[in-house]
Amino acid sequence: MADNDTMWQMYGNSEVLTKCKADSRFAYVVALARAVNALNAGHSLMVRAGNNDTPSAQRDRMNSYFFSSAIFYEILKLIRSMGAVYGKEKIFQDTIQALLKAKRVQELEQEHLKAARRDAVFHYLPQRFAEAIMTTGMIDCIFVIGQGEKIGDIHYEFADYIAAEMEVGGRIDNHAVVTEMMQNKLELVRQLIVSSQEFIAHQLQAWGFQIRRTPSSRNNQAQG
Repeated sequence: MADNDTMWQMYGNSEVLTKCKADSRFAYVVALARAVNALNAGHSLMVRAGNNDTPSAQRDRMNSYFFSSAIFYEILKLIRSMGAVYGKEKIFQDTIQALLKAKRVQELEQEHLKAARRDAVFHYLPQRFAEAIMTTGMIDCIFVIGQGEKIGDIHYEFADYIAAEMEVGGRIDNHAVVTEMMQNKLELVRQLIVSSQEFIAHQLQAWGFQIRRTPSSRNNQAQG
């Protein structure tokens, strides 16, 4: 049976869960798992949009990038707080803390992620948008683009371009700079997800969680 056709769980019985509840570190792992869920969900928008050029696909690709940037920023804050309880553990040092200390992560956090999180994703501050509008390099404006009459198949393009300039910290007409920043960030997102999953799995195994495998519903339907 191929791995893609097998469902799996990391399962803890009542004794394991009781042990976890008594361990103050468990809440940090749950918080990190929640953050990784959000990061994966944001990134999946880009995957589903693919290379389609419909208004909704263009909107989803851009907002996947915005959401991932803001969530990335919040995860970095969470990892810093985890140092108080996990700082002496080698698995923490070798996985998510190592990424936190990387120079390019620190530069990305301060130069781009903070602005995206604060000004264009989790808050919508007219004054900040006004400042970006006044300095934009755009000389004309396609405010909204749509396809058909279906609700949701529209993209308020101008608003997202302004948000992109707020994150970049300037005009986005320098495509080489913007492309390099986006590629670097997406690679760091991938590394953060992989490192977080390794760290979480290690902690769960230490508490007594065990892997259980079951055939997927698709495989069950095929057998039926």
